[in-house]
Amino acid sequence: MNSRSHGLEELDHLLTYVSDLDAAGTAFERLGFRLTPVSHITTMGIANRLVLMRPRTPGAANFIELMGVADASRLPPPMREVLSGSQGIKSMVMMTADAQAAHRMLAGAGYPFVPPSHVRREWAIPGEGSVWPEFDVLLPVPAPLTFNVCQYHNVDLYVREDWLAHPNTARSLVAAIGVAADAKTAVAYFERLFGMAAVCGEDGGYVVSPGRTELVVYGAEAFEARFGVSAPRAGSGVAYAGMRIAVGDLGRVAAILAGNGVPVSGASGIVVGPREACGNVIEFVKQT
Repeated sequence: MNSRSHGLEELDHLLTYVSDLDAAGTAFERLGFRLTPVSHITTMGIANRLVLMRPRTPGAANFIELMGVADASRLPPPMREVLSGSQGIKSMVMMTADAQAAHRMLAGAGYPFVPPSHVRREWAIPGEGSVWPEFDVLLPVPAPLTFNVCQYHNVDLYVREDWLAHPNTARSLVAAIGVAADAKTAVAYFERLFGMAAVCGEDGGYVVSPGRTELVVYGAEAFEARFGVSAPRAGSGVAYAGMRIAVGDLGRVAAILAGNGVPVSGASGIVVGPREACGNVIEFVKQT
């Protein structure tokens, strides 16, 4: 386990808060994604659907998580703020092979995580019965961009071939995207967290990651130049803006979006705006 990265091995998935899980599922299907059935974590009062894609690091998953509130009275305190307000990404979830060890490293370095919770939840799969994903999770803590940590106990459930086949040819989540008033300063927090220096790309985005899936933080001007949409307001100086998805066929993406009347923009790929993607900008790029 890499102590420089505090035991964090990959940016595994993005927790996206949605106010209406059914409507969010329909919105993502219009974008050409296939979603898992609704699943409930009853003990926490939450429900979700996943857009599963191909992992980029062994032992990790790779997906977008659409999460809504099913029973507000059961929400753990750290989740009450996360699952509220405007829709959109609310946390990056980092994968670790050992949640207890990662907790010791993170807490020792001053990150205010409480010990991990063990979660077991049901996926009722039509025509097949139920499977039970299990994981240990460190619930989100305040940060320039909120993040939390997950250790899987049966990650194979997240890589079923039938759930990885998307009409829009989506292959992998390759980046979480943030916007900051001062991108270089904002990304410095994650340089310390991941134990590595960020790199400034040709498009002005600062890139850093504990694995292969990246966090990219832009200033507002660089963001708007690349994506062709207005940068979200960063109330505390930095905010999540969206995600980058690698696909096998950009022409297929364009055809699905056009057929469903979804407007697009973008200078380097095909960009869908936050109105169509539950508060997120989604950039589709050709898989390399």
